[in-house]
Amino acid sequence: MPRRAVLSDEQRAALLALPDDETLLVQHWTLSRDDLAIIVRRRRPHNRLGFAIQLCALRYPGRFLRPGELIPDTPLAFVAEQLQVGPEVLADYATRGPTRYEQLDALRDAFGFMPLSRPLRTTLQEWLLPIALTTTSGARLARVMLDECRRRRIIVPGISSVERMVAQALLDAERHVAEHLTRGLDARQRRLLDALLLPHTGTNLSDLAWVRQSPGKPGRKTFAAIIERLTLLRAIGIDPDIAVGVHPERLRRLCQEGVRLTAQHVRTLQATRRRATLVATILETIVTLTDDAVLMFDRLLGQMFRREQNSADTTLKRNRRTINGKIRLLAQLGAALLAAKISGGDIGAAVEAAIGWNDLGREVDEARKLIRPDSG
Repeated sequence: MPRRAVLSDEQRAALLALPDDETLLVQHWTLSRDDLAIIVRRRRPHNRLGFAIQLCALRYPGRFLRPGELIPDTPLAFVAEQLQVGPEVLADYATRGPTRYEQLDALRDAFGFMPLSRPLRTTLQEWLLPIALTTTSGARLARVMLDECRRRRIIVPGISSVERMVAQALLDAERHVAEHLTRGLDARQRRLLDALLLPHTGTNLSDLAWVRQSPGKPGRKTFAAIIERLTLLRAIGIDPDIAVGVHPERLRRLCQEGVRLTAQHVRTLQATRRRATLVATILETIVTLTDDAVLMFDRLLGQMFRREQNSADTTLKRNRRTINGKIRLLAQLGAALLAAKISGGDIGAAVEAAIGWNDLGREVDEARKLIRPDSG
C-alpha cells in the first residue's frame, strides 16, 4: 500500500467526526419507528441511549464509537430527546465495558452492519478506480468512499485505512492514465519524447523548457521562434486523439507536473509515467503555441496595415498642397475654356492666356505622378 499522505489533519478529523449540525442530525440521526422498537428492548435508560448513539454513529459517519469518546452536547441531546431520557444518563453507559461490546454484536446482527473484510476491501478498491480516474482530490475521493461504505453498511475501520485505500486508488488511476497515453507510442516516438529532456542546441535549457518559454515581444523573429517550437513538437507525431477518454482533470494534473518539474526531475520518473507526462505536456503546449502563433500573426498583420496606412497618410499630407494647387489650376483653366466657348473666342488663345501650353504640359506630367491605384 502507498504511504503518501492524501489528506490533511483537518480533513482526517472532519471525515469521521460525529455530526454537530442540525441538518446532518435530522438527515442521519433521526430514529425510525423500527429503530425505536429495537432500542427499547434495552431495559435501562443508559443502555438505550448508548445503544441508540452507537447505532447513529454506525450510520453516520459510519464507525464505532471509541471507548471513552465524548459525545458533543448537540447530538447527545438530539438522540436523548427522541428516547425521552436525560442526556446525563450516558455517563452510566460509559462505565459498563462488557455491555458496550455486547451491544456492538447486537447492532451488527439487528441492522446488518459488516466489518471491512479483505474481500470487501478488494471489491471497494475496484469500485473506487473509475471515480479516481475523474479526480485528483484525495479528500473528495475519501468522501465518496465513506458515502459508499455507509450505503453498503460497511463499518469504517479508521481514517488510516480510508487514507491508504484512497492513496491506492489515486495511484492506480495515475498508472491507468499513464498506460492509456503511452500504449500506442512506437520506438521512434519514445526516443523523441526522451530527447525533449536533453539540452537544446546553443542553450542551457532542455528542449522541454525551451518549447515552454513565453513568446516574447511580437515580431517576425518571435513568430518564427514559435513556428520552430511547434515544428519540433509536431515532428514527434502525437495524435491528439490519444487523450480521448482521459478525464480533463487528470490530463491537466499531468500538464501541471510537466510545467512544474525540471527536466532533471522528469528524467527520474518511471518510464511510463515520464512519457505520459511528456505526452500530456506536448498536447497542451501545441495548443498554447498554436494560439500564440495565431495571435502573433494577427498582431503582425495589424502592424503591417497600420504601417501602410501611416505611410499613405504621410504621403497624402505631403502632397496635399500640391494637389490643392493642381485643383485650383484645373478650375482656372476650366473657367477660361468655358468663357472662350460661350464668347466664341479662340480656345488655344484661352489656354495660352490662362496658363500657357508649356506650363500645361508640365502640370499634366506632375498630376500623373500623383495618381494612385483605385482602392476598389
